[in-house]
Amino acid sequence: MPSTRLPARSLLPVVVTICTAALLLTIPMPGSVSVLGTRWLHSTAAGMPGLELISDAGLMLLAATTAASLGRTWWSHPERRPRIVMAAAGVALAYVLSEGGKLVFAQERPCTVWLIAAECPPPGDWSLPSNHATLAFGAAAAIALTVGRSWLTWSAMALATVVAVARVAQGVHYLHDIALGALLGVAVPIILVAFSERLRESLHTGSPARPE
Repeated sequence: MPSTRLPARSLLPVVVTICTAALLLTIPMPGSVSVLGTRWLHSTAAGMPGLELISDAGLMLLAATTAASLGRTWWSHPERRPRIVMAAAGVALAYVLSEGGKLVFAQERPCTVWLIAAECPPPGDWSLPSNHATLAFGAAAAIALTVGRSWLTWSAMALATVVAVARVAQGVHYLHDIALGALLGVAVPIILVAFSERLRESLHTGSPARPE
């Protein structure tokens, strides 16, 4: 059976993302450096047109790139098809968990505290975690787990970072919102893929040998 193992260098961007997001989450929540960083990002980007367009367009571009990359890998590497299915399912599950997290944390958006966004989402549209960050980094993680091309993974992670940071610069998310979203988006597909492959290996190892 062909190997589904990917080059370690193609997973390096994933490791860097996890470490960076975890570091941001060690910073205390509202009233902390995370808040100061959020205000600094917004003030730096103040007057920059099209921040919302950058975020939304970047997310759509990531979605299209992920679909094309996974589709090509599906046909050229049939042995990776189970991994592709689980990685895609992981992105969907990460989004569901992100929506659930909003209800659990019920954190107001920064633009409800300071007037720093041209258009602030209505009350009840919570901030933590960021759905944009979850989907963007989930898409990048799916590419890393299935395609195995380092340059493509780095590019996807860079674009996901632009999407997430633009949400902070808009004033609709804190830094820790996008950090938790990034962790969800990356970790859930990895866990599902690892679990499914461990299960397949155990079933294959435990299956009785076929008679000659």
